[in-house]
Amino acid sequence: MIVKPHRLVLLVAMFSFAPAVVAQTVNLLTEDAYPFQYLENNRLSGMAVEIVSEAFKRAGVARKDEMLSWKDAYDRAQVYPNTCIYSTARTENREKVFKWIGPIVENKWAAFAKKGFKGTLSRPEDFAQYRVGVLQGDAKERYLKDLRVTFRVPQSDDAMNPPKLTLNRTEPDKIDLWITGYYTGANVAAKTGVKDVVPVWVFQTSENYLACNLSLPQATADKLQNALDAMKRDGTHAAIVARYEAKIKTQ
Repeated sequence: MIVKPHRLVLLVAMFSFAPAVVAQTVNLLTEDAYPFQYLENNRLSGMAVEIVSEAFKRAGVARKDEMLSWKDAYDRAQVYPNTCIYSTARTENREKVFKWIGPIVENKWAAFAKKGFKGTLSRPEDFAQYRVGVLQGDAKERYLKDLRVTFRVPQSDDAMNPPKLTLNRTEPDKIDLWITGYYTGANVAAKTGVKDVVPVWVFQTSENYLACNLSLPQATADKLQNALDAMKRDGTHAAIVARYEAKIKTQ
C-alpha cells in the first residue's frame, strides 16, 4: 500500500497529539475518630489509617490525605471525582451513593452518659425517652432518625457533646445520652476534660469501609480490594488491629 505524503503527515500528527495516560491520585478524606484515624504529633495515625495506607501501597495507587470534619468530608466525597472517605459505615441508605472497598475495621456503637445515669436501655426504641446528642451526618444520626427519636441533638463536632451531658433531665439545652463510637467516646470525652462520662450500653457493631466517589475507576477499586483481601489472608490486617486493641487496653 502506498501512503500519500499528505496522509502520512496526518497520521504522524494524530499520534503526536495522542493524550498520555496519567495515573490518577486518589484524594483520601478522613475525620478525627480514635482509634481508627487521628492526629498524633501532627501526623495522621490510627488503625484504619495503617490498613488503608498498606492497601494503597500494595495496590500501587497514589493518594493524598486530608483530615476534615465528618460532614465536610462526607459531602465532598460524593461530589469530587477520585475521592474516598473512611472509615464509613456501609448502611442501606448509603449503598448506592458510593463505591465500597472493605470492610476495613469493625466499630462498636455505644450510648454514653454521666456517671450515675439511672435510665433503662435494653432496646433501641428506649432512646426515644431521652435527649440524645450525636455527630451530624454520621450513620448514627440516621439510625436515630429511623427510630423516630424526636429529641436528637446533632452537632457538627462530636467534642461538643460531652460538655452537654447532664443527670438533670429538666436542665435546658442539655442531653441525657450521647451516641458515638465505643472507642471514640472515651477519647473525645478525655480531650474535652469532661469527667465521669461512661458507656452505658453498647448496642450495635458495624463494619466500616472505604467509601469512594462513584467515578473511581473500577480497575482502581479492584486493585485496592484485592490488596486488602491479601492483607487479611497473610495476617497483616489482623496484626494491625491486634496492636491497636492492645494499646487501647493499656490506656
